Amino acid sequence: MKSIHKFSIFLVSLLVFYQSLAISSTLTGMQLGDDAAPLTIVEYRSLTCSHCADFSNNIFPEIKEKYIDTGKIKFEVRPFALNAIDLNAFKLLHCTDEKDFFAMEKLLFQDQKKWIVTKQSDRVLENSTDALRTYSTLFSISEDEFNSCMENEEITDFILTMRIDAVEDYDVSSTPSFIIDGDLYSGNMSFSEFEKIIEKKIN
Repeated sequence: MKSIHKFSIFLVSLLVFYQSLAISSTLTGMQLGDDAAPLTIVEYRSLTCSHCADFSNNIFPEIKEKYIDTGKIKFEVRPFALNAIDLNAFKLLHCTDEKDFFAMEKLLFQDQKKWIVTKQSDRVLENSTDALRTYSTLFSISEDEFNSCMENEEITDFILTMRIDAVEDYDVSSTPSFIIDGDLYSGNMSFSEFEKIIEKKIN
């Protein structure tokens, strides 16, 4: 009986270990593209920022098609939380399996006006977090996992540290902000503006 009990404890410990690995695997700047690409672009983005949503929905697909998919640039996204709703949205994003990270991020940007709930001004954070809970089920995150995610100090520290580093290392003060070959570019630039910068850097 003791051996069965010990084995059960071992299985639980092993499960917790692998779950922590799954979370930790997204606690970094998430990347798309070839590591050997001649140019790296880092975007600091906010999930509640309308300009970030516009870039993600309308500009990024063109950049991906012309430069990322062809091996010309590597693109990295990093969180820059602007408010408590943003923080909770990033927590959920970084609790998602690594393989689902960009799919969830894309959906959150596409549905930004749906999960940022402003009807009751005194319950914006609570109502928006409840809306995020609905999105978590689309990526097989259970109620308990969602609640644990919202309370996960490791993820919270990671998100806040990324913002502090952005300010200290690159003087980022708004979103979206892009670090291209070490230079800071702020604001929602058009594809043609990106194209000019990228072509100048790689040619």
